[in-house]
Amino acid sequence: MRRFLITFIILALFLAIACQKTLPTKLNFIPVINGQPVTCDSDLIIAEEAWRLSTFQFYLSKILLDKKMQNINYDGSLKEVNNEIALIGGNCRGEFNWQVELDSQLKHKALLEFELAVPFEVNHKNPLTAKFPLNQSDMFWAWQLGHKFLRLDLANKTVKGESWSFHLGSTGCDSASVMRAPKVPCKNPNRVSFAIKNFEPSKPIYISFNNLTSELALNSENSCMGELNQSACRVLYQNLNQKVIFTQDIELIK
Repeated sequence: MRRFLITFIILALFLAIACQKTLPTKLNFIPVINGQPVTCDSDLIIAEEAWRLSTFQFYLSKILLDKKMQNINYDGSLKEVNNEIALIGGNCRGEFNWQVELDSQLKHKALLEFELAVPFEVNHKNPLTAKFPLNQSDMFWAWQLGHKFLRLDLANKTVKGESWSFHLGSTGCDSASVMRAPKVPCKNPNRVSFAIKNFEPSKPIYISFNNLTSELALNSENSCMGELNQSACRVLYQNLNQKVIFTQDIELIK
């Protein structure tokens, strides 16, 4: 009888574990500056001046875990979605989204890779008829240039009327007019790839404002709207490609 009871308990535990629902893998982002989270109500001290966040949002695509392409799980209430692209962040007049839910279950550390970009195949389509999340007009320039891959807008609280913006997207796009989509990829795609080794879903992914704006004086004249011939844009592109922007190790960006 005792042996039967032990066997029954072991079997019950096994079935309970087996029946547990494995949760989807989630990417949780936290923008930080000087080691502290960035919020709409916090002063961002950059070069001894106080700035306030207005907008910070960006597209992610080509998300891979250990080289396996991932799709994104969206709310079932959304009827028309592009499951290969995520829009992270938001603006201080509305809501923010800092989480991406993937359609796989990660049970171990993995290599996480993604592009800060919108793929060329869907980048230049009409946002009025595009699937979510490509239907957001404030993240679209025009058919010729396509979407803004990243948008960051700051307002200076120290110097009244001063602001700074960084809008990243493709440039050098050839078409008959700004209202026409190019047929071939743009001369300057400006897509940036990132990788996080030993990614753990239980830990957040920090986004470093310090490293993104490093070695750049923020003012209205130094805003970047995507043109490579602008000195501010060259510094920002170099920071994106060479500095630690996305990491799970906050000590690297303090």
